[in-house]
Amino acid sequence: MRNSFVNYNQFKYLGMSIPKHVRSIICGAFLCSPLLGAAQVISGSEGTRIGNFDYGSAASITFIKDDLAAFVMTPSINPNPGMAAPDNSIHKFIDKGIRFDWGRVKDAVVGRLISDHPVKVTFKLSSGWPGLFSQFSELPVQNKGVKGEARLADGKKITWQVRTSPAPVFIETTERVTRDGKSLNIGGSQFVVSVTPEVPVYFVAGFGELPDFDGIDKTLNKAEQVYEAERPKAMGTAGDFIGAIADNLNNSRIYSNDNHMVAISVSRGWIRGPNANPYFCWDSFFNGLLASLDDPQMGRETVRAILSCQTEEGLVPNFGHWVSGGQTISTDRSQPPVGSLCVWKMHLLQPDVAFLQEVYPKLAKWHAWWMVARNAKHDGLLEWGSSMGNINLAKYETGWDDTPQFEGTKMVGKTMNAYAIDLNSLWAMDAHYLALIANAIGHVADAKKYQQEEKEMIQRINVKLWNEDLGIYCSRLWDSDDGKPGAFLTRITPMNFYPLICGAPDTQRAKRVLSVMTDPKQFWGEWILPTVSRTDPLFPQQGYWHGTIWGPVNYLVFQGVKCYATPQVQADYAEKSVKLFMKNWETDGVCGENYLSTTGEQHTKLARSDSHYTWGALLCIIGLESTVNLSDDGQAIAGTGFNQDIEMNNIPWGGRLHHIKVRDRKVKILEKP
Repeated sequence: MRNSFVNYNQFKYLGMSIPKHVRSIICGAFLCSPLLGAAQVISGSEGTRIGNFDYGSAASITFIKDDLAAFVMTPSINPNPGMAAPDNSIHKFIDKGIRFDWGRVKDAVVGRLISDHPVKVTFKLSSGWPGLFSQFSELPVQNKGVKGEARLADGKKITWQVRTSPAPVFIETTERVTRDGKSLNIGGSQFVVSVTPEVPVYFVAGFGELPDFDGIDKTLNKAEQVYEAERPKAMGTAGDFIGAIADNLNNSRIYSNDNHMVAISVSRGWIRGPNANPYFCWDSFFNGLLASLDDPQMGRETVRAILSCQTEEGLVPNFGHWVSGGQTISTDRSQPPVGSLCVWKMHLLQPDVAFLQEVYPKLAKWHAWWMVARNAKHDGLLEWGSSMGNINLAKYETGWDDTPQFEGTKMVGKTMNAYAIDLNSLWAMDAHYLALIANAIGHVADAKKYQQEEKEMIQRINVKLWNEDLGIYCSRLWDSDDGKPGAFLTRITPMNFYPLICGAPDTQRAKRVLSVMTDPKQFWGEWILPTVSRTDPLFPQQGYWHGTIWGPVNYLVFQGVKCYATPQVQADYAEKSVKLFMKNWETDGVCGENYLSTTGEQHTKLARSDSHYTWGALLCIIGLESTVNLSDDGQAIAGTGFNQDIEMNNIPWGGRLHHIKVRDRKVKILEKP
């Protein structure tokens, strides 16, 4: 139960606050968390990675040396996401009354297990990834644990140890014979500890000299207090919907030794083994944005990961670093162009001009690719597609895998034979944010070009894709060869609200679009936004994209709602989104891939729905953006507020932290000293 976190309050924690600007940790070639972690507590050797990076379990502890050797400890618990500091100075989990805490100290970790009932916990030891071997052996009895050993590139051996207090009640190593006949315990190992309410178990693990057992409580208590004081959080009756973002993203970091990268995974449930952490396209950009609240460097690494899969033509693939249909990269299709939106927002939260300069050429190339590959009629309006000419793969490109939005279309060559209202709106939005990025790095001529592209696309949308009879924008079939206008596609979904995002409608058209969105018979209600209208015959199915609610949809539509809707609608929209997330998070520890729009639940039996999928947390960031709206130039504008009184602390933008208070729908912003 997620609300069992309140049990932490029964423990007394003492410590001292350490300013963020003195905290850091080396992570491979990049600084993983320049604003996080007590340097004198957790800093270790360069080339040493220690974290929750194993693909199998967020509760695992991974030790990686020079990307050549690894040692993974995996406890036999299955907790929901808990506190996980970006610098790995403190991790906290609870699973069925068992509390598991650990933190990094130089090239080691210290940890403890506390239980409200007698229980035995098994730790499995492995090498983790292909080619990273370790041999394991039991230490002498007085050392109370297991030793791991591996050989580095220069022939030197690297040794790590695990010791527990009290000693393990069982230790087992599994032998495997190498080709030269030598017996090495590289098949894995495990040990079992016994935990009771009266006797917690402490452990130390890592390279070289290990910390003493008697300092573990002090170290972990101090690390927790430091991070608790400086992590982003929300307070009030709405719950800690900001801290929930950090908990989910910080527990989703995965290492791959084929590319030596740590990047945020959408969910361990989608990982098919070592080095099969999928870099999904728009998911990765959203993860970059979400991570920027607490771990901006990991957000940037995640964006780098998906952009590393970009094709020579400019396509950023639906997936990379994964295997599906015999492909490791989906070179036939892309996904919604939200990259520039997310990268710019990341920059507003934690400015980094060098990162903008790094990714701008790739984002610009992707933007241009759409007009080459998905402009089949050469008229400046875009269609979804796949170079394989497969309609289902083209639907995957929409990001809404089984959406009924494009029923009645067919593939003509490499694209659908219909102008996509969602894609054209997002492309105009992409041009807007590319212009901002270009200006920020001094590409003034490029910025003007993108501004003109945005203007021209908006004009095409208004001329071609406005359905006056329905009072809403619609996707539309191509004109016939004799010039007869193509029919509108009138299956209404939130895609039809996307022109609000790019500023296409005038006041009157926006009013008509919003009247559809806020109609309780169609899309409004206690739980919003269903991905088909409540009047649609598919709605009762509550299938994948057949009426369920998705974080990325709510988040994108909110970008338009902020521009056009009344303050009350904005506040209601934000509150409904946060309430949906927190209903499941506080009860079951769920960050849903999608949610039922009938009950507001993330039904674990719902087909193709993951209960730990990072972009569910986009529902929470709507709550933040409803109170503070960052303008294109980075200025913080007090938003329409929230229907409940709330406070948010340690919220970054412009490279500084802020405290936000909402009282009676009035927003007060304070910069922290």
